[in-house]
Amino acid sequence: MNSQQGLGGFSPQSLKALSAIVGQGFCRSQPIDLELYSYDSSPFIHYPSVVVIPGCVEEMAAVVSLCRRHGWPLTCRGAGTSLSGGAVANRGGVLMSTARVNRLVEMDLLEETVLVECGLVNLELQKALAPFGYMFPPDPASQKASTLGGNIAENAGGIKGVKYGITKHHVLGLELILDDGTLVRTGALKKGFEFNSPDLTGIFLASEGTLALVARALLKITPLPKSYKTVSVVFDSLLKSGQAVSAIIAEGIIPTALEIMDRRLIAALEDYLRLGFPAGAEAMLLIELDGLGPELDSQLAKIKDICFGSGAASLEEAETPEDREKLWLARRSGNGALGRIKPSTIVQDVTVPIVHLSKMLSLVQEVADRHGVIIVQMAHAGDGNLHPHLLFDPADGQEYLRCLKASAEIFAAALKVGGTITGEHGIGLEKVTFMTDEFTVAELDFMASIKSGLDPTGIFNPDKILPQKWQPHRTAKHG
Repeated sequence: MNSQQGLGGFSPQSLKALSAIVGQGFCRSQPIDLELYSYDSSPFIHYPSVVVIPGCVEEMAAVVSLCRRHGWPLTCRGAGTSLSGGAVANRGGVLMSTARVNRLVEMDLLEETVLVECGLVNLELQKALAPFGYMFPPDPASQKASTLGGNIAENAGGIKGVKYGITKHHVLGLELILDDGTLVRTGALKKGFEFNSPDLTGIFLASEGTLALVARALLKITPLPKSYKTVSVVFDSLLKSGQAVSAIIAEGIIPTALEIMDRRLIAALEDYLRLGFPAGAEAMLLIELDGLGPELDSQLAKIKDICFGSGAASLEEAETPEDREKLWLARRSGNGALGRIKPSTIVQDVTVPIVHLSKMLSLVQEVADRHGVIIVQMAHAGDGNLHPHLLFDPADGQEYLRCLKASAEIFAAALKVGGTITGEHGIGLEKVTFMTDEFTVAELDFMASIKSGLDPTGIFNPDKILPQKWQPHRTAKHG
């Protein structure tokens, strides 16, 4: 919950130079503009010195080149849905929004690919693909707002991750803007590259805008399933719901989605949406299968046996597409519903091996009890990605500090069972001091060597991911 004014205003000459690139109306430095771009979906607040909103990739590249020449810190922002402080300008400087660089450039149904610009919103791509019978499987809960460039920068997952994988499994190539404004292509965006040269695309997935900026991406799209089976399963304990998930995966069944919601979330969603969720349920498991009808019937029969064998109290199948949509509306509305309990939330993002899922759910609740904080649990349970929501009132500084201490214990617990401190929300500012708990000095040195090689002056999203010791040496400059 840090707050910091941008480190000095930009001179009229600097603002004029930026305006010459993006246009007078898209270079903004008034206090209200800086206020609006000072935060993302995390508790961090930092003011940029100036906001620019380029209208095309070439303007983005020109802004980057100008920042490099003057040594200005540069933070690239999609929709500001980052939950780890990745989209805030913690050193002031230039904040560049990609909101106007948002075209679906090309759709190739024969090759099952799309070429997109970085600012295209995830849900807008889904809407464009649906009439042709296709989808882009990564579907984070923020898909109504989050951009594909941001999804790539954070390597976002989503509800379908257990079956279809996360963003990295669907990116074929990238067009990138390097720190001097040069445009380069990786992977399938460069003709023949995938056949005779190393594919460097993966280096930039989950790099959080610290190595280069994603301008365009070639994405693999997937045919929409022929049919679905969606069920909601009620349990009288959170532990049992986790055990059911582990048992389903152990049986060799790979659902499209396996989502856990705890009692506080169920109650908040019912209060918010009035969907008829059962009163008093301790946990609910949302399960979806997709594919061909006969195959789904067989899988669903096994899932029912597993769930009741794990202690399920009831199981209800969605009878209509409308019923199915209501269930997923509920899951995607979790953050909004929780605002009725406390005004602010820290959303954590640990991922653990499935065998330890139930244990981790229990450990999180123990942490909540020990620190006297409210932690609401939801999870992309099928791939072990837990999202504990720690609720607090920003006016209560002690409550916020207790949430931070509880978060640190959750990270430690995940690492202890062979997990990781982030599955899809990124390191950003929030988890940077915990990188030494997960990685060795040699591993951090290796990451730093890539950062220094690609961004030697450290202009790209400074202080994110790598602890200060491993950041490129630089002196912040301002206009």
